[in-house]
Amino acid sequence: MVTFKQKMDSCGKIYIVKPLRQMGLVNTIEIVPNAKAAVIYRAGTEPSEIIASLQVIIADFKHREKMQKKKGAEINSREAFPEPR
Repeated sequence: MVTFKQKMDSCGKIYIVKPLRQMGLVNTIEIVPNAKAAVIYRAGTEPSEIIASLQVIIADFKHREKMQKKKGAEINSREAFPEPR
C-alpha cells in the first residue's frame, strides 16, 4: 500500500497530491478525524464503501505491525546471541 507524507503549509492547509486527485479525491471531500488519525473520502460516498476501504487499510497496518515486531525480535535475538567472529 502506498503512503503519502504531506506537510501543512504556513497557513495550515494540506495539498492533496495528484495521485489522490486522480483516484477521485476532487471537488468536495469529507474528513472524519479523531485525535490520532483521519479518514478522507469523496463527499457522498456510501458508508459501506468507506468501511470496506478502511478494512483493507487496517489489514495493511496490521501486517506492518506484525513485520515491525518480527524485525524487532530478530534484532533483539542478534544482540543477545552475537555471531562469533
